Amino acid sequence: MGHIYKTVVIGGGISGLACAFRLRQLGIQAVVLEASPRPGGMISTVRRNGFVFEAGPQCPRFPASVWNLVRELNLEKEFVAGDPKAKRYILRDGRLHLAPFSPTGLLATQLVGRQSKYRLLSEVLRNTQPPAEEESLAEFVGRKFGAEVSDYLADPFVSTVFFGDAQKMGMESAFPDLVEWERSRGSVLRGALRAYKSKRDAKKSGNGASRRDSQAKHGGLYITDALPSLGSFRGGMATLAEKLAEKLGEDVHFGAQVESITAACAENPPSAATWQVRAKGGAEISAEALVLAVPAHAAASLLQQKAPKLAALLAAIEYAPMGVVSSAYERKQVRHALHGFGFMVPRREGLHTVCTFWNSSLFPAHAPQGAVLMTSFVRTGTGGWMTAPYDVFAETVEAENAKILGISGPPIERTVWRFPRALPQYNVGHARRVNEIREALNEFPGLCLAGNYLTGRSIGDCADTGFQAAEKLRSRTHN
Repeated sequence: MGHIYKTVVIGGGISGLACAFRLRQLGIQAVVLEASPRPGGMISTVRRNGFVFEAGPQCPRFPASVWNLVRELNLEKEFVAGDPKAKRYILRDGRLHLAPFSPTGLLATQLVGRQSKYRLLSEVLRNTQPPAEEESLAEFVGRKFGAEVSDYLADPFVSTVFFGDAQKMGMESAFPDLVEWERSRGSVLRGALRAYKSKRDAKKSGNGASRRDSQAKHGGLYITDALPSLGSFRGGMATLAEKLAEKLGEDVHFGAQVESITAACAENPPSAATWQVRAKGGAEISAEALVLAVPAHAAASLLQQKAPKLAALLAAIEYAPMGVVSSAYERKQVRHALHGFGFMVPRREGLHTVCTFWNSSLFPAHAPQGAVLMTSFVRTGTGGWMTAPYDVFAETVEAENAKILGISGPPIERTVWRFPRALPQYNVGHARRVNEIREALNEFPGLCLAGNYLTGRSIGDCADTGFQAAEKLRSRTHN
């Protein structure tokens, strides 16, 4: 290090790597500084004895932007499609029930009673309006459908997808479409049906020109609805980050922990900001532009001296702690058939487990023949779990799975991760805070932010924030 670069990207997760990759495609020199010894951030894959253990996304969705990236990296043959129709289960009173995804499924489910079913199915016939102030998800669902629906249908999905608390999660922040549908149509279901019809009509009216525009947008690749919507790779999700880092080559520096950043106005041209980045050990890098693709609290720490207002907004974003226990068993140890995606656990059940994915059912090649693999995500916020011995931590979770799934004996393989600040929470007020962050960012034209706290936490959302940062820097360069 010690060079002058056009752009420095701090953070080697998907957002940072996608940004640097797109910058290279745009002809803009960039270097990536990653504090850890590997790429991927929360995406962490351990390959051992024929098992593929995953700490992060287990079977994520692959939107068009990520599919384009997969093809640009020549990873199509490594991709393994997941079954979008795989059964999901929800635990209630110690028993697994099929998660209802249709009116028929809702009528048959025992997760909620008759009154709750009636309120859900008759919503399309009622007219309601959201309050002026942002509601939490629990308030929204409770107002429209009752506490039972909130506890046994909304909460387990929110906990699994967002690792969030329905009592805190903001509707404008996490589910803005639902709010808009109720506001414009008086009914979430009527609004959803209207949105679906508009999207369908737009597809039907598409012509050759719009198709060509789509091809241009995706680098000459026309993305069709026939592509798999979710999946992983033969070697796990880390394959994507590893391939990106490989393509970027010597422009990615691992073990480069950034200690401080400073900015000074350069004399030529007068409006250009020169960023000075100091890494642990004293190494320094200069750049015209800087992308912070790190968690909000890490960005806040780096910006505290130069941009205290922006830093304060970033520091206010709450992160949830998370534990992950991935356990492998011989097939004969598990009585449950494990046919499906896995199961979700409502908070009312009082377990540490939030959800358990049946990895070897989703991707048989992720476990040797005759073995099964499952991964549980765990609440770690209370009871000193972040400091408990790893074996105690894992055994507690495995005991919960054993009772639910009929597992006998200890696992034959195990991998455990714990993250004190794992995922940003889209709590009430988060959407407003993100808008304030964007406004404060306007004061620093050579600075961009990218990450899962901005617009969404899926793989696609993370990659898109990186792409958007790259495009913003290109526009700035051309102005």
